[in-house]
Amino acid sequence: MRIGLFQTDILRDFELNFERAKGAILEAQKNNLNLLALPETFLSGYYKSSIKKVSENLSYYFDQLSSMSRECNIDIYGSLPLKEDNSMYNCGFYFSGGSCIGRYKKIHLIGIMGERDIFSEGNEPVVVDSKNLGKVGLAICYDIRFPELFRKISTKSRVTIVSAMWPKSRIEHWKALLKARAIENQCFIIGVNRVGSDRNNLYSGNSLIFAPCGATILECGDKEGLYFSDIDLSLVEKYRSDFNVLVDRRIFSLQ
Repeated sequence: MRIGLFQTDILRDFELNFERAKGAILEAQKNNLNLLALPETFLSGYYKSSIKKVSENLSYYFDQLSSMSRECNIDIYGSLPLKEDNSMYNCGFYFSGGSCIGRYKKIHLIGIMGERDIFSEGNEPVVVDSKNLGKVGLAICYDIRFPELFRKISTKSRVTIVSAMWPKSRIEHWKALLKARAIENQCFIIGVNRVGSDRNNLYSGNSLIFAPCGATILECGDKEGLYFSDIDLSLVEKYRSDFNVLVDRRIFSLQ
């Protein structure tokens, strides 16, 4: 399987953001990618005016991404603002074969950065079943600080994708947490992060792919662009068979 990570700045001009994303999808097609992962809120960022406009026109972007997934024969994952029942969600959408096969509403919102002032919390872990990649777990950014979610979805999948907007000031946490999630769950972890800046933070990319043993398959540095690497999904079963940590886990509660 060939996996692509698109590191891009997220501008106030959401239409330009979309043109960049479409360009990355076409480039991914030329390179025979099976999956393209996009950063968190890759069209709107956390700009409130952009979130409102993108959410109001979500059906247009939704249809475009669905069509491109079919025409380019590629899976696409990234998060977009979804308004539902008078609440706004930071929602990861997984497109495959011309349709959206999974929606994941971000469960963990970072209170110290005011995310709850914009979005509501989701409450359901999501694993999609893709014809290209098989079972894939979905996550967004801050989620990686909460291993319980990854334990839940990784028992039913071989790959988990994390779409993120992770600041440069905590980039070492990003690297360490992604690697830990791969090691403890013996699965591939794909983390795609933005570059550039907004008024609050700098973003340095450092998108990563980790193997089930924790080995680094791909590390992207801090430049904008499309990066990709091949992965062998059969390594998940092999590694879990040769060194089966998951069979020894115990579930308990403390009183």
